[in-house]
Amino acid sequence: MHLKPNPMLRKSWWMLLAMLAGSQVKAQTTVYPFPENSSEFLPQSAEYQVFVVQKDQLTESFVYSSQTNFEKPEQQSDWNHWTTFEATGEIEVVLKKRKGSIENPRVYPARLGIKPSILGDEIRLKIAPPCKLLIEMEGMEEHPLFIFADAPEKNKPNRNDPNVLWFDAGKVHKVGLQFKVPNGKTLYVEGGAIVWGTFYCEDGPLKTAIKGRGILTTRSSERKPNAQNIPFTSIYGVITDLEIEGITITDPVKFCILGRSKVETDNVKLFAWYHQTDGWGGGDDSRITNSFMKVFDDNVKLYGKNQKAANLVLYQQHNGAPFQLSWGGQSGQNCLAENIDIVKCWVNKQAGVSNSALLNLRKGSNRPISTITIRNVHADQGLHQLIGVLNDQGATVQNLRLENITISQGLFQKSYLDNQQDSKLLGIALSNVTIDGKCLEKENIQLNSVPEKELTISCQSQNK
Repeated sequence: MHLKPNPMLRKSWWMLLAMLAGSQVKAQTTVYPFPENSSEFLPQSAEYQVFVVQKDQLTESFVYSSQTNFEKPEQQSDWNHWTTFEATGEIEVVLKKRKGSIENPRVYPARLGIKPSILGDEIRLKIAPPCKLLIEMEGMEEHPLFIFADAPEKNKPNRNDPNVLWFDAGKVHKVGLQFKVPNGKTLYVEGGAIVWGTFYCEDGPLKTAIKGRGILTTRSSERKPNAQNIPFTSIYGVITDLEIEGITITDPVKFCILGRSKVETDNVKLFAWYHQTDGWGGGDDSRITNSFMKVFDDNVKLYGKNQKAANLVLYQQHNGAPFQLSWGGQSGQNCLAENIDIVKCWVNKQAGVSNSALLNLRKGSNRPISTITIRNVHADQGLHQLIGVLNDQGATVQNLRLENITISQGLFQKSYLDNQQDSKLLGIALSNVTIDGKCLEKENIQLNSVPEKELTISCQSQNK
């Protein structure tokens, strides 16, 4: 007997294949509820839909969107679109473009080797969480899509604990700017929750925690530039250790995360549009791991002792460096950044700015800076400069090491080492730096009052 297909049901090839894959792959996925009234704060994307295969069906994962209201000639990407979900094992993700067909999609980080399958307005990806992905396609340069496939949460707080302040999923919570967080409290922003405001963590001897897979935003609020407004940072603390995990921060009025004491940060996603909306900074012994940033100033501030940044995915916009060493007085010592993917560099290739090198010292310090290592970096779409150091305040800056740096699509401008007044710049070592498969040469570095003996370049690539 032959059954007639129901003409009202559209069964495209990707759905059939996804259902088959879902029955074979032992994976667990969790998507978050749509927040009520989110359109006033973070509307659903008008460009993309994302589905994850869950057993024998496709489940939609809500795609947020944010448009910049900071119009500048150098601004290249005017929208962000992103979705977050939890998964284990290899899974399939189906991406649907709401308007028009998909042309030439690319998935970054390129080293993951993820190749999309395409049919009309739909593509299919096989991914292995946890991962943080950028999806680009021809004609959609101002609409990048980000997919954050997280591992399942561990050590969730108890919502009935009186020391826990819980923000429920599926809702928008308006707490306002500089919401006071008592010392030692845990704030939990559930996946699918939006909190409008900033968290000002009060001083004290206890660790304060901000956790969850939800979103903290101040979208549509006026920016607050300059140093006096640093306390309006989205998550801010002075004399208190901070633990920050899982949260997404978007459209901040000042920095995304800044602490003056120890800041332990994992799996955060940071989006920002304005000048002076830096990504992350902490005091001595701070760390940030397994995180994503697309901010509009310095991504990571290595301003303290024994700081570590590892397993980061960075989308570098026009202003700011991936790693900044000081801004007029700080002193980074014994700091390490490793396993870094720079999936995009939107710095203006012709004009550029002087604070956008991979490792940068733009405003010098009068305190010693030493033993800074940046290693295992992949830049998929070019890099503005490899290193840029202006040492002009009398400091001794020494033992800066860049190791195993792979750059595709070129360096946009020469790097520079500039030593002025009574400052000292000593022991700069660049090892295994390749640009489109060829070793970095000394001609790529401009020296000003720096003896040549203080710069060493070595390379083991076969394409020297």
